[in-house]
Amino acid sequence: MKPKRRPFLKLAVALAMSFPAIVAAQQTSAKTPRIGLLAWWPCGMPYASETSEFGMFMQGLHDLGYTLHELSFECRSASKQDSRLAAAARDLVQLPVDVIVTSSQPAAHAAQGATDAIPIVTIISGDPVAAGLARSLAKPGGNLTGVTYYATELAAKRLQLLMEAIPGLATVGVLANPVVSYLPFETDTKQAARHLGVALSLQQVSEPGELDAAFSRMKADGAQAALVLPDLMLADQSSRIAALAIEHHLPIMAWGSWYVADGCLMAYSADYGVMQHRLAYYVDRILKGTKPGELPIEQPTKFDLSVNLKTANALGIELPQSVLLMADEVIE
Repeated sequence: MKPKRRPFLKLAVALAMSFPAIVAAQQTSAKTPRIGLLAWWPCGMPYASETSEFGMFMQGLHDLGYTLHELSFECRSASKQDSRLAAAARDLVQLPVDVIVTSSQPAAHAAQGATDAIPIVTIISGDPVAAGLARSLAKPGGNLTGVTYYATELAAKRLQLLMEAIPGLATVGVLANPVVSYLPFETDTKQAARHLGVALSLQQVSEPGELDAAFSRMKADGAQAALVLPDLMLADQSSRIAALAIEHHLPIMAWGSWYVADGCLMAYSADYGVMQHRLAYYVDRILKGTKPGELPIEQPTKFDLSVNLKTANALGIELPQSVLLMADEVIE
């Protein structure tokens, strides 16, 4: 997921350097826990900055009372390429580290493929049981635990909200990355569309350079709005997607609030900052001796609707009062 923008106050002061610099400065003893960060975005960014992949996780550690003198960090990045996650995970395993932390399901699969012994703490976008990452939510077993924001009804809910915002909606474009086709979102969206009587223009986008043509195809297919399915590459392109949506006059429903902050019309999602923060709890329990397989995988209980009124005006859309009353966040 794309990191949520927010300041980190005291933590930002403590961590206003990149992780390579932190690691070089640490005097790691045999008793200092070593946390491996399996990143999709580059490791060389300041990890307490507002664009950090692990910023809220670091805030969570800080809130639990940890300091840099008590922990050691190693970061390995896939450099924005899912295909490089496996090699990055193997690097962390070979060091080794005491626990691996990731912020996405593709990274979780890579980590679990690299080790069945080192604990893994992660955010999971799909169904962890169906994906083979856990035996059950209550008792994951194995070496992986964390938070999942998956619910089969999310695809239908996003479509329903889009239909309520755009009366008469008949055809919806869909942006999906075939690299993560093993995730359940395409299937869920197709099933929801059939149930709601909406036609889909499904566009497979595996590289940022394919977005322009995908929008053109959606428009040619008669799409009146579009859904963006969960994927890290697409999340990284949220600003570009927002600009293309304005250019092609296609209202967007996305899966993360940062899309709305970047100019897309709507998003319906769990709070990713809260989920990232919660990963620190799992790491704390594991470092204190609890086995990851004994820590239940949690699910968010609240999902928020975000809308961008400036974008609505640019698209010439007057959002119904019913939608505005449901919105938890309104950008004006």
